[in-house]
Amino acid sequence: MNSKIFKLDAPYNVIYAGGKVGRHIATLITWSDDKDGGCEITNARQYPIIDLGEEFPAGTLVTEAELEDCRTLCPISKITGKPATNLYWVANIIEYDFQQMEPAGAEYILERMKLLDCTIKLPTEEVKDENGKTLYEEDGEKLTTTKYDYEATLSISPTKASWEKDPEYIVKSNKYEGLYFEAFGSPEEIYNDLSYQLSVYKQSLFDGIGSVKFCTNDAMLADVINRLNRKQGIESNAIDIY
Repeated sequence: MNSKIFKLDAPYNVIYAGGKVGRHIATLITWSDDKDGGCEITNARQYPIIDLGEEFPAGTLVTEAELEDCRTLCPISKITGKPATNLYWVANIIEYDFQQMEPAGAEYILERMKLLDCTIKLPTEEVKDENGKTLYEEDGEKLTTTKYDYEATLSISPTKASWEKDPEYIVKSNKYEGLYFEAFGSPEEIYNDLSYQLSVYKQSLFDGIGSVKFCTNDAMLADVINRLNRKQGIESNAIDIY
C-alpha cells in the first residue's frame, strides 16, 4: 500500500466531509501497485484532511468518507477572498446530511460555518407597493430587498400500511424554497422536531429570517402544521381530511 499527502494552498474551501465541516487543507491518497509488475494503479482512495477551526488543531483526517462523497459547502468568494455561499446551497447540504447514516444536524453545520467565518447570502425578492405593483430604481432596475419570510411545503408520507393506531410519518420540505426540514415519527415527534429545526434556523442566521409558513399538498398532519404556524403568529387553516 502506498500513500501520499497533497497539501492544498490557502485560501481553503469549507467542505462537508463525513459529518464534519472544516477547511479542506490537504488530501491523502492511497493506492496499490500492480502485483504483476505493470504500471496500473489499483485500489486508489482519496481522503480529505481538514481544519475544523477554533479549539481543534488543523490536520483531521476524515476516514468516514472518501473525497467523492464530500461536498463543497463554502467555496472561496472571488470578491472577498473568504468562504461564501447562499442559503439555497446550505439547504442542499443539509438535505444531503439527512441522507447520511448519522446526520450531523443543521445546528452543527450552521454553527461550524459561523466559526469558520462563512458568509451566507440570503435570497432577495422584489419590492411591491400596496397594490402589488413592482417598484423600480431610478436606473430602471427592479427594487429588491432581502427575503425574510419563507414557506416550507411539506411532503408527508405515512410509514405503515395500516396506521389507524400510533401512526408514523416521514416529512420532508422542498429545499428550493430556501430552508430544508425533515422529520420522522408520530405527529407530536414531528411537531417537536420541526419546531426545533425552525428555532435553529432563526438563531443561526442571526435573525436574518422572519417567519416560515408551513403548508402541504398532502392533506395530512393539519394539526402539526397549524400549530407550527400559529406559534409564529401566522394564520393557518390546513385541513386534515383523514
